[in-house]
Formats: sequence, structure tokens, C-alpha cells
Amino acid sequence: MKQSLTRLLALALCLSGGLLYSQSGQPFWSEDFTNNIPANWTNVDASPAGVIWVWCQDNVTNCAPVFVGEDPFNATSASSGFVHVNSDAPGQLAQDHVSRLTTPAIDCSGKDKVYLQFESHIGTFATTPAASALLRVSTDNNTWKDYVIFPDLTTQNSFSENPVVSIIDITDKAANQSTVYLQWQWIGNYEYMWDLDDIRLFDENPTAKFDLAISNFFYPASSFATPASQISTDTFGFFVVVTNRGTDAMTNVKAKVTVEDNDTGEILFSDSTSAAVLDPGVTDTALVMPNNFAPELPEGAYFIRYTISADSADLRPSNNEDGSPFVVTNTVFSKENVPQTTTRTADDVPWSVGNFYTMSAGALDQYRATTAEFTYSTDSTELPITNVIASINLYKIKDDVAEDFSDFDVNEYPGNSVDWVGFADYTAPPDMVGGLLQQVELFDFNTLESGVILEPGARYFLMTEYPNIARKTNHAFNLDILYYNVVSTVTYSDMWYLGGFGDEFAAVLRMYISLVTTTDDKPLPDRVLKLFPNPVVDQVNLALDFDNPTDVTITIADINGRVIRLEDRQGVTKEQVTYQLPGLSSGTYLARIATKEGTKTLQFVVQH
Repeated sequence: MKQSLTRLLALALCLSGGLLYSQSGQPFWSEDFTNNIPANWTNVDASPAGVIWVWCQDNVTNCAPVFVGEDPFNATSASSGFVHVNSDAPGQLAQDHVSRLTTPAIDCSGKDKVYLQFESHIGTFATTPAASALLRVSTDNNTWKDYVIFPDLTTQNSFSENPVVSIIDITDKAANQSTVYLQWQWIGNYEYMWDLDDIRLFDENPTAKFDLAISNFFYPASSFATPASQISTDTFGFFVVVTNRGTDAMTNVKAKVTVEDNDTGEILFSDSTSAAVLDPGVTDTALVMPNNFAPELPEGAYFIRYTISADSADLRPSNNEDGSPFVVTNTVFSKENVPQTTTRTADDVPWSVGNFYTMSAGALDQYRATTAEFTYSTDSTELPITNVIASINLYKIKDDVAEDFSDFDVNEYPGNSVDWVGFADYTAPPDMVGGLLQQVELFDFNTLESGVILEPGARYFLMTEYPNIARKTNHAFNLDILYYNVVSTVTYSDMWYLGGFGDEFAAVLRMYISLVTTTDDKPLPDRVLKLFPNPVVDQVNLALDFDNPTDVTITIADINGRVIRLEDRQGVTKEQVTYQLPGLSSGTYLARIATKEGTKTLQFVVQH
């Protein structure tokens, strides 16, 4: 599916970077752009657009980023100068720019082998970097041979590592030649940027002997943000994908995962596995951790961290660690933490975008979806932002749809694989600006009452649908969480796309939940729950008393049912639990326990 990207919001990718030079030989030619683009280089745009490479004095104060919040170029010597071509600045061009940066003639006489190494970082929108951004080599500055720089970036809307360290064998063209020209050519139109630095020519392979890299990892959370009431019965499994980029075998390759509390740094879970040997050139080997983690976690921020090591010291350790955050919330499901960019289908048809959310099968209380939150932008020449209308719909995925969605009906919308259970209508307010978060109240499709009751263990798509008049709306996305292991963000235009716009595009479309009721329809005996002190300052104590071991869901909520703390406990008889409640404003709150037999709710007052 084609897509159109609007450059209105921040782009911040978490990518690897840095190079420690470790090769045994020294370069016989190099360029670091410390003092500008050398005068004897050629810098042209072969089209009339005039999009050429420019010198950046450093990676902090010079060469404004294409996006607010864009990470600086992380090449080894970028802080003392690099070159950069900004395809975004000219906007949509009448024809593609053909930006070419060419060295003067380089003498490679007496060099039986010639390897080129350089560091770069690219972002493209409408073109595929593997085909549009090339290294070209010539011996006469006329006839050129093309070399692929970004073989793994084979789709549109692609971003490389920051930096990519490219090592290209150009022996077939450059060996023993007295005049060799190197050219970096980018053909594109309203792309992002391409940064380049630290160019080296070697007469032997500069690839490090020992270089392990994490090429991918398993992100076990089904959503970036999950309410505590829904994450407690989830189970996390872990694996990391490792590549040996070096020239020598790596022995005793160890992979480790930790789940960490972001605030305290405490390691909540740790596991590891190993491989006896990883030969050079072996790519994408999955190392699976033997144990799982049950994230019975309170509200807070957490991080999943993967690290790899081996007997030999890694000569490029910057790619030996990776990971992603997740958060446990009071009431909100979300696939992201902040809007960063916006996109839409380019088919110029009504379209929809949505997120996949799953309810816990183990919660003993009942919850409802109350609110949807999202944001967007427009090009004012196509559609004034205050003219945007949208429908927000909640669809329950039918129980007989396979867990891997292999039998999902992708041809019809909403189709036979879902039931329509909730809705909301949205009209942009007169003060709407791009990126401003919008909230709408959800209503039950059958009863028309506020809030949609969510079934334990059920799966849902929360969708924003842009009809004819609003089809040019660009929905907001985040690009930080790259490795969702399940269906995450989906789209619909001519059919359902269960991969959305790609793994890295997480839609800003959040779902808030609350308790269905704060009354006790099946009240438990008074003795099962006692609460003290009351009033409360910053700590509440609950005394639980059951005749037999009982599974209990404990909820602390505000008077409207918004969950503040939640915990599942198994096999409770007589027990006292304490909850720290700092930061709560003065007012009335609820302490509630739910079992299979019923519920008990008590009110308490917070006073400061």
C-alpha cells in the first residue's frame, strides 16, 4: 500500500551508533569533512531542483534537523563536521532530484584489493533506499558501476541505523587503477535526509575480527501501555536475534534479558542462554530464553533490555545492547508514548486506522471502554484541519478467529470476523491544531449508553475511520516500538492490512477503561474487607479475611471508577496488604475486592 507522510511532528528513532576502529591496516585515503567539502569535489543536482549536499559544521548547532527531536547524526567524527543532503526542505518537486557528491580522482595504483568504508544515516519516504541511494565508482568520471549501500532497506518510509557503517568491496572496479572516482548519488522527491562522514579506503578488508550484533529482538508486550488490571495475567517470553558481523568465529555467545524498573533501576526479572559458537557471516540466529516472566506489576515505567557477549572482546560493542520500554497504567491502553509523525494511505479513498487491544482473561472484576484518544494533522491546502470529521468504532474480534489471524476476513469492512460493539462521532473543534490530542466518549452500539462493557479475554480493534470528506487526514503515529510480536496497528482502504503501514508505525489511538460498577451487586460479607486508617494521608491498609483460600482482585479507584491501583492475589485467607498512595488529591476513593462469589467495596477519604 502506498502511503503519504506529512512532516509536521517529531521523529525520534532509537537506533544504534558509533564505530570503534579496530582494523589491523590503516586507510590509504580518507575524508572526514572537518573543514567543509573539499574544493576539488563535485557537488551537483543533475535535475533542475538544485538539491545538493551541504557541509554541516557539527551535529549539534549546524544543519537543522528535518524533524524537531530528530537524533543528531552519530558518525564517529560528526561532531567536527559531516555532509548532509536535505530532501525534505524543497517539498514536493516537479521531478526527482538527482543529488551527486563526487570525489576527485584517487590513486589506487598498486592496490590489489580496495575496500571503501564510510558512515551514513538515511531516511526516505517515497523511494526505497536499496535502489535510490547508491555508491557509484568510475575510472573515467563517465562510466559508472553502482553498488548498493542499504540492501536491507527495501521499502518506502525507511530509516537506517544511525549510523550505518558500510564496508564495500570495490576491488573489481578500483584495484590498481590510477584514477578512481567515488560518487554518492541520491534520486528522490520530498524524502528526508542523508548524512555522510568518515570515508576511508583500505587495501585490506577493514571488517572487525570480533563483531557481534543484535539484529532484532522479541518485544513480548502486546501494547506499549497496558492497564494494571489487564497486564497482571499476561506472560512474557523472550528471545534475541544475533548476527556475527566479524571475520572470526565467536565462542560462548551469551544472550541475557532483564526486565527493569525505570524509576529505581531494580532488576525484576533476569534470564540468559548461550550458543557454543557463532561462525562469521552467520546472520539472524535466534537465542531463546528458557524462562517466562509474569508481569504482575503496579503502575509504572519499565524496560526490557537485551545484551550479548562472547569470549572475545567485541571490537564494536555499540550494537551489543538493545531493548524497548513498556508502561503499566491506571486506565489506558496505548501502542505508543507520544505522537511523532503523521501518515495516511495515498490511494485517495476513505480509510481507517486502528489498534489491537486484548483484555485479560483472569480479571475477576468487570471493565468498560469509556474514552478514545487520538490526534492527526492535515495539509491546509487539501483539507482545513477544522473540517475533519471521523467515526471512532470499537469492534470485538470474534472468538473463532485464529490467534494468528490466519482466517481473518480481510476483504470486507468491518467484515465477518468482527462484531461492532461501540462507537463515537468526532468533529474537529474550531481551535484544533495538528498534533493536539483529542478525546471522545464511547457509546455501546446496542444500548446507546455511555461506555462499552469489555469481555474478559476478548480481543478488540479500536478504529478511527476517515470518510470521504476527511480522507486526506493524516493520522498520528509513533516510530519507537519496532518489534511488536502480534498484530498491533492495522489499516483499511481497499482491504484490511493487519500489518498497517509497517512494523514501526504505531497509531496514536488510545483506549481508556474503568470499572463497570462501583456497587456490590453480589455483596460479600462485611468481615472479608476492613480498611484503615480513614481518613488516609498517603497509605491505606486493607485487612482481608476468608474462610478458605480465595483468588482476589483488589482495586483502588476514584469515586467514578477510574482505576488507580490493581492487584491480583491467589489463595488469600487472612492477610493485610498496604498500598502507598502518594500524590492523590484530597477526595473520596474506593477500595474494592472481587472474587468469583461477589464483591465488597468500601469508601475512604484522602485528606492533606
